[in-house]
Amino acid sequence: MSSAFGIEEIQGQERALVFLKKYSAQPDLLPPLLIFHGPEGTGKESAVERFIRHVLCLEGTSCGHCVSCRAFMHHSHPDIVWFPLEKNKQIAIGKEDNPEEFTIRWLIRTRLYYRPHLSKTRFIIIPDASLIGNEAETALLKSLEEAPFFTRFIFIVNDLEQLKETIVSRAVCIPFGYLPQQVIKELHNKNSIPYFPAKGGSMVSFDCPPAVLEQISQRINGNLRQPLDYLRLEEWILEYKEEHPDWKEDFSFKDFLDLIGLLLLQEFSRSDFDSNLPKMEAVFRFKEKLHERVHGQENIALSLLIHELSLLEQK
Repeated sequence: MSSAFGIEEIQGQERALVFLKKYSAQPDLLPPLLIFHGPEGTGKESAVERFIRHVLCLEGTSCGHCVSCRAFMHHSHPDIVWFPLEKNKQIAIGKEDNPEEFTIRWLIRTRLYYRPHLSKTRFIIIPDASLIGNEAETALLKSLEEAPFFTRFIFIVNDLEQLKETIVSRAVCIPFGYLPQQVIKELHNKNSIPYFPAKGGSMVSFDCPPAVLEQISQRINGNLRQPLDYLRLEEWILEYKEEHPDWKEDFSFKDFLDLIGLLLLQEFSRSDFDSNLPKMEAVFRFKEKLHERVHGQENIALSLLIHELSLLEQK
């Protein structure tokens, strides 16, 4: 990790930076709980690391030279409790006697109320707060309300709706959004990662082979001029689904439709933006429908979108 690791290097997250700069400059104003929330791949984890290093720095500048910064850079800072992230494994309350490490009772009994060793603040970070179990949450609520002045919590989550209102109401929520395409392009080039603008504003791309992306692009780019073109597109999408019954874990039919929605938005925004605005609004409604977590409605949402776009094309 470079000694230059400041929050000013965070790109494309102006709203989040308002909060981060304020609390970095005035750590005494830190609330008991900060929630970094937004889509996956938008830099929340990196922002948390930059932020806590800045706040813990003995010079207050993320200098890279003080004992706190050096401990941070060697992943051995005694005032950081970073819960391990294990996919789909809940954070438990822990046993009443001798609770396991990285459970809530372990945290309360062995970390929460003990003063920091190097810095003025201790940070407790939960990298996926949606995994906090119900019992664990109940045990944690009182600690959030009555946390000692030197202990501060940071939760990371993709969607605030994944957390209970009792948690959100006790926090200051720091929003992260999809990155501008120019920032995405620069970051991909810097890290030698292939750049596909249709994959959205996240550094986490769909697990979609480039050849498939090229097929979708050929079906859409410049080829949607009349209602029949949209019906042919729907037919091709459904045929593609039937030909690929076994979808990868990280790329489902829903992800496939989401990708098509992004490509449609890209196509409609190329030219005559104002005239195509009703079509883009239809795509946004389609994407909203996809993410309602209602099982099996993908085909219905697709048919409604194609029908609406066909009608708009006739006008």
